[in-house]
Amino acid sequence: MARKVWFHLVDAATRGAFLHHKVSSVSSDGVDDIEDLRNKIHAKYDHTRPQGTDILAHLTADQLDVYANRPVYDDKDGQPLKASASVDDLGKDEDRALIVVVPTQHLAPRTVAPEPEKYAEECTSLTEWAVNAVHEIPLIWKFMSSLGGCTSNAKIFWRLEDKQVASILVDGWFRESTDGNINARANKKSILMGSPGIGKSTLLCVMAFYLVFKHKKNVLLYRRLTKRKQENCLLYLGYKDGEVVQFSVLTCEESKRIYKLLRGQHSVSNVWLLLDGFLYQDIPEGIRTFDLLATSQQVDLKAIYHFEEEGMEERFYYSGGSVREFAQATAEDIRIAILNTVRKINDAAAHLPSKSNVQSGPDHLDCLRRTFVKDVEAANALVSCEHWEQVVIRVLQFLF
Repeated sequence: MARKVWFHLVDAATRGAFLHHKVSSVSSDGVDDIEDLRNKIHAKYDHTRPQGTDILAHLTADQLDVYANRPVYDDKDGQPLKASASVDDLGKDEDRALIVVVPTQHLAPRTVAPEPEKYAEECTSLTEWAVNAVHEIPLIWKFMSSLGGCTSNAKIFWRLEDKQVASILVDGWFRESTDGNINARANKKSILMGSPGIGKSTLLCVMAFYLVFKHKKNVLLYRRLTKRKQENCLLYLGYKDGEVVQFSVLTCEESKRIYKLLRGQHSVSNVWLLLDGFLYQDIPEGIRTFDLLATSQQVDLKAIYHFEEEGMEERFYYSGGSVREFAQATAEDIRIAILNTVRKINDAAAHLPSKSNVQSGPDHLDCLRRTFVKDVEAANALVSCEHWEQVVIRVLQFLF
């Protein structure tokens, strides 16, 4: 009479459950020995449907080792059962499940990254890059071209926001805490959010190369791609015997396994996981211990920071929709920032003799001005430009 034969798939590398496999069973019908059992277990997990039943598709049945139970497997002298051994008294219940060991899987072939010093030149000074300037990254762009892309022209325009984000990340990752200056962002996961197309993925890619070539880290970059004829892909950049090595998988279905193997090889703290394009709630279990996630997931702005609800309208009124100004500490800071911005506008009409009171910057050479304070008794009038009057006292004409 047929019965259930219970077994548990175990990873040879970690000696734990293989891909979170739980104790399962197959029918004993047609199973006379261990070879038959291996074939039946392999057949159960060699399908593309339903999802998750293809976890043994990458090997053959005779690569599986079968142990009588967990105590035998844990015994340093324990040996796998012979292929001809009978299954009669084995795997009768979950507590005495057979242990089926899946051999250690090798990572994709790793090749030495060419010209590492030139890659380093493109990214190691990232935190010192000038803002509002174009920086060329031709090697990084070419490297990433078949892995989802990275900029459209081998260049990156470094905005103030890019520099601020990069500085915050690097500070949180690498600044040592001292008694008087605790690094509150140390050992925290970082999430970079923003609208699609503003450069999150490009920044993520550049940061990956920065971590490798500046800080000598082993980096695994997993990208969720959504464009036509694209699939998820995985990129690894790290070190072996002092050399920079890399591998990439264009259609990646085994990210969790690869991440786990790398952490086993290099230790948990030495493998950095960067995710691109995933919604937070959709990140698969097993790769949720990421270091940096770039996502376009939309979030209520009021949930990002502790802005008071009653002050939201005032913030928007003064900021005019500018996110940079909206995020100032207080509404008063926004108002002063806007006034200072207006004051710097180069408006030629404001310098006509008929205009006695102007709000213009100090970089004009077509007139002489003096700044007066409207109310000398008010302390705030001495620090806030809205209380100042700039009076044109002479108009100059320059001939060139």
